Amino acid sequence: MKDSYLKEFNYLFFDIEEYKGVKDIIEEASFVFELIIAKFGEFEKKMIEKSFSSDNFADAVIISFIRKIMEQLDSINVLFSVGHTVPAQILLRALIENIVELQFILKENTEKRAAAYYLEYHYQDIDKGESYFNHKNEHIKTILNIKEKDRFDKEYKNLEKKKQVLKKVIDSKKILKEMSEARERKLNSKRGSRKNKKVYIKWYELCGKKNFKDLMQEAGYEEFYYSIYGGLSFELHGFNAIMGIDINENIFLLKPIRNLEGKSVTFELTYIFSIMLLQKICEYLGNGECEIAKFKKFYDMIEEKHKESISNLVRIK
Repeated sequence: MKDSYLKEFNYLFFDIEEYKGVKDIIEEASFVFELIIAKFGEFEKKMIEKSFSSDNFADAVIISFIRKIMEQLDSINVLFSVGHTVPAQILLRALIENIVELQFILKENTEKRAAAYYLEYHYQDIDKGESYFNHKNEHIKTILNIKEKDRFDKEYKNLEKKKQVLKKVIDSKKILKEMSEARERKLNSKRGSRKNKKVYIKWYELCGKKNFKDLMQEAGYEEFYYSIYGGLSFELHGFNAIMGIDINENIFLLKPIRNLEGKSVTFELTYIFSIMLLQKICEYLGNGECEIAKFKKFYDMIEEKHKESISNLVRIK
């Protein structure tokens, strides 16, 4: 990508390519992310091989989680490597949510929790599709003006097909049927006497948890909920424009774009949550003492690099 605007608006952008010492430190930290992504990939490969030899529904859900986590880590690394450490926190918050949810699934009752997650995703996806195609939808004419009718009809047929496929999948697995019935009971209890009321649930409500804070608590991250997870909301939501301004002796100064602010926090949180999850996946795979010893060797190696990186990151002013 040619970032020609970096030179044209050099008073607005911090170009990491022009600061070799800073670039070297960021690349050192980026390499730690590379090692983490590679380890997730290694575990995913083992799980894919394992799934070929067993009809383990839960593993498919876990594999999909790992894939999404690798995608988010890769995106964070791309942003981090050019100095976009604050925008990377939007992805970091989503990454933390996926990591905590997967740890919750791995901890116990894995098949039940994986089934709840799987079903809620597909039910919500179908629900959105039905709202989209609802003839009472006031935006339907706008949608038809944008899309050709044949394409619109094809998408509707795909939605109907998905509903049929999901029903067959549910009927084919006892745990999915049980969790689907439990979901309907939960929805009915929320509706109460208003049978036509539109209500929603979170997938983990079927597993005894009310909110994401409960998940963080069970995963051992309660201390992070208010101090860290909540703080990441500033960049996620729109109320953040003033964060780009410094006030110095009554003078308003624009912070550079790509200013490396929050670099240590972004790096440290990404590392901590990722390593904790990797350990849990290793335990879930349960391939004996040899694999545990192998992971410990990996941890000792990456922890040394992590300490070096965080020490160097704090030197960047």
